[in-house]
Amino acid sequence: MSRSRIYEQDGLEPDQANPELWPSVDENVLHETAHTLFVQRKNAVLMYFQRESLDSIQHTTGVSPRNLRRLVQRCIQYDLDGVVLGFRGLIPQKNVKKYELDLLGQKRNKDQKTGEFNRFLEMHPDIKDMVEDLYLGRKNRSLEPVMKVKHIHKRFVDQCREKGITLSEYPLNTKWMGYKALQRYIKQVAEQNFRKATARYGKDAFHRANRVGEEDQNQLSNLFPYQKVQFDAHRIDGFFTVNIDTPDGDPMTLTLERFWILTIIDVSNRCILGYSVSLSREYGGSDVMHCARNAIMPHKRIELTIPGLSYHPPGGFPSEKFPELEWAVWDVICLDNAKSHYAKMVQDRLTNLIGCTPNFGPVALPMRRGVIERYFKTLAENLFHRLPNTTGSGPDDPRRNNPEKNALRLNITYEHLLQLIDVMISNYNGTPHGGIYHQTPLELLEKRIQLRGLLPRRLEEEKRSEMLFMQTQINRTVRGSLLSGRKPYIQYEGVEYRSEKLANSAHLIKHELVLHVNVDDLRTLKAFLPDGSEFGYLTACGRWSLTPHSLQTRRAINSLVQRKLIHYTTWDDPIFVYTDYLLSKENTKKSINKITQVKEVSKQKLTDEAEEQTNALEEARAQHELLDKVREEQINREKINEMDNYERLLKQFKTKMY
Repeated sequence: MSRSRIYEQDGLEPDQANPELWPSVDENVLHETAHTLFVQRKNAVLMYFQRESLDSIQHTTGVSPRNLRRLVQRCIQYDLDGVVLGFRGLIPQKNVKKYELDLLGQKRNKDQKTGEFNRFLEMHPDIKDMVEDLYLGRKNRSLEPVMKVKHIHKRFVDQCREKGITLSEYPLNTKWMGYKALQRYIKQVAEQNFRKATARYGKDAFHRANRVGEEDQNQLSNLFPYQKVQFDAHRIDGFFTVNIDTPDGDPMTLTLERFWILTIIDVSNRCILGYSVSLSREYGGSDVMHCARNAIMPHKRIELTIPGLSYHPPGGFPSEKFPELEWAVWDVICLDNAKSHYAKMVQDRLTNLIGCTPNFGPVALPMRRGVIERYFKTLAENLFHRLPNTTGSGPDDPRRNNPEKNALRLNITYEHLLQLIDVMISNYNGTPHGGIYHQTPLELLEKRIQLRGLLPRRLEEEKRSEMLFMQTQINRTVRGSLLSGRKPYIQYEGVEYRSEKLANSAHLIKHELVLHVNVDDLRTLKAFLPDGSEFGYLTACGRWSLTPHSLQTRRAINSLVQRKLIHYTTWDDPIFVYTDYLLSKENTKKSINKITQVKEVSKQKLTDEAEEQTNALEEARAQHELLDKVREEQINREKINEMDNYERLLKQFKTKMY
């Protein structure tokens, strides 16, 4: 009776019994002798599975039946990863079985200790657990955060002695008491516990090992333009100056504290969609929405005043180059876990206005937003680090050479920076990029939208308002009293808001109104009734309605008033009082940043102000002009009365001259 074939045995999996499912081998990497032997073995195994006779196989390939069965057994084994060895088991001199010490083997050399350490750990599992726990930092075996191998070895030897192992027994009978074997074993532990072992090399390595590089999570298909964008901010590596007038009217040039540039980039084509600059020490939610607004609205080039600076024709912004991308919006935006990204206004505007999904990603893993991080490196190297006022990449950067002094000496201003950034980003979009096969971002974008028809979603017509991006919603109760005769009003951030319509709506007292607040301009609020009906615009009382100011500025002023550091009357503009206070302090960069920020906001002119809002501001301005005239007449009247009283007193108490 003939012996049954190996692949006919019970319990074999399909991937074991079918050579077509086996992993292959690149035969070209084998040297000539090994290649010849491998081909013979491969042909023999294939003939075996094709039910050729053993004699025929030996005659054709030279592989004996006994050796053939051994080779087939090797092929159907599984490796450490649980994958069948297949043709890999036919490679000459390839180890397919883990080494185990054979104490009873006749060929064993007693002078060699190969395998002794693994056998020792199997006999003493408590010592094995101790070694692994000390290396991986488990179970609080030691207060030492990262224990070195030599210190683990000392604990290992102490544990051996506690267990009664004598100097004539392994491992204490070796020259180094098992130190080299322990080193090799710890290396194996590190390789088998890659994620936990990386904690020995810092948090960054640990986070990368646990969150990055698995399967295709970082290589998702991003074919459609505006399908996924990445957002981040970078502190500008340089000092810049600003020209400010003192309260006495004298001009002076001061340096700004380092501030931020915020950018949104399209992952599919590497186009920079938009950017913004924040003068704050830490950028906030309003700065994030400034950037989003600039990325969606049609871009307008800055008027250049630096001699020789120009825009390259191939460059530009997507909304500037392609009319079909004006007001285009994205589907997913990737951000980090900064507090400003979780702001209520940011979440509301991203979801309800833009209609995209925020993806915050893992904590402390900037590499998950590698596209924007790599762009900031390019921007820093090609722009900020080439300027004489650069702070470099750190305190030890040789390019850092008195940056503040150079900024003042060369008068490198904030306005110059804005021009440089706009030109640099515009030119970047027209420069070949290695990550997209050396095409320019705009070229690839054009191919996607015009040749392949992959057009992104656009913002609805009714949402195309500049103010909507900076809008947040709050509820406030209408105050007022019939008993005291105080007309209805709204209180928001320490300022009363009124309107003629609200003053004649006493029935709304103690009722809540829904207010739409533009955090960039608090001069007016748009009010809605609880049922959603539009009520109209409310105007800030006093001089608060004169100068545009942001929510950040309002809160800073209120804080100083509460601390009794500043004071303003009915006739004073709080914004001017605030800037004068900042100038009266020592010229710190922080104060200069705040002054510049207030001036930038006050210069802004929204392009889509509602007619009702404009009318409300004009009425408030006209009322202030009348109040100024009344005040001027009152002051003149007081001066005249003072002179009349003075003359009357002179006549009454005049003495005779002798």
